[in-house]
Amino acid sequence: MTKPTNVLLDPSLRAVAKRRADELGLSVSAYIRELIRSDDAAARASHCDITPLIGILGSGGEPSDIAREKHQMIDKAFGEDFDRKLRSRGGSE
Repeated sequence: MTKPTNVLLDPSLRAVAKRRADELGLSVSAYIRELIRSDDAAARASHCDITPLIGILGSGGEPSDIAREKHQMIDKAFGEDFDRKLRSRGGSE
């Protein structure tokens, strides 16, 4: 169920929104909804920090046995709670 929302735009900003909406074949309302969805998706994606995974496959390009040692490597990257959580969910070693 949608609910109407009033958004106040100055004339120049309204013109930009109208031009972009026309280019995309959308109404201004649909264009604004898409902007909000896109912004929300970007905000959610930005909370995914992959920094702990950097270097997990070995340092200096050295190969590693990720298949055999994956749990230990991920545990090292994310902390000691990883193995405990995996075991509580019934994961295998």
